[in-house]
Amino acid sequence: MPGADNLIVEARTALLDAIAALEAHKASVILIGAQAIYLRTGNATFALAEATKDSDLAIDTRELGEDPLLEEAMTSAGFILNPVSQQPGAWISPNGIPVDLMVPEHLWLRQPTRRPRIPPHSKHAARRAAGLEAALIDQSPMTIDSLNGDGRSAVINVAGSAALLVAKLHKLGERVDTPDRLNDKDAHDIYRLLVATETHDLAKSMQRLHADEVSHGATTRALGYLEQLFANADALGATMAGRAEEGVGQPDTVSASVSLLAQDLLSALA
Repeated sequence: MPGADNLIVEARTALLDAIAALEAHKASVILIGAQAIYLRTGNATFALAEATKDSDLAIDTRELGEDPLLEEAMTSAGFILNPVSQQPGAWISPNGIPVDLMVPEHLWLRQPTRRPRIPPHSKHAARRAAGLEAALIDQSPMTIDSLNGDGRSAVINVAGSAALLVAKLHKLGERVDTPDRLNDKDAHDIYRLLVATETHDLAKSMQRLHADEVSHGATTRALGYLEQLFANADALGATMAGRAEEGVGQPDTVSASVSLLAQDLLSALA
């Protein structure tokens, strides 16, 4: 892929390696995060180039089989748990590329740690994350192609635009009180989703997520974050989305646009 950022190429390679490692659990694996967002918004053009160094996979434990064990599947493919962060589910490819395995919080058996009980799989194999519940409902299979010219590809369930919006809003909303963990690119990803998806279609999907018992709570909280962070051009999220394009795009236009699109979506859902 000429001109592709090398990190994206390596991240896609690690993703394909992880998908192959988890082939036996294919029905339970859902692609989320930046790579999913780029797949869902690829028909739109943005000043900020696509860039990511990792892959995020949600695990639907309701569909998860027992063989092979997640930790055995990943280690057999050369992945290791991140020895620095020491977080459950934080895997690293042989080339040092992060691949995170996460369990939606709704599927969690309540406990005071971040380690999911998914026996017989290791408590270190995956970690819980709020906001991923929508991906259990809003998803569809897509073909993931290699970016390094080796011809590899795989079919995997990919979270839909509405589910990705819910997840990103949670990521931002939960970090408002810890500014050092906020990333302008996350807000710009929300801008990507709002621009690339028709408001009517997005609203229809959000209504379905709100009506489903599994994703209702996460969707309700996400819409609260959307209003809080994006409903006016001076709000934190809108400012961050614009700031992400400093030096490469039009920050003020992005901040105003993402605010208007957020207002449109909220109005359509009112």
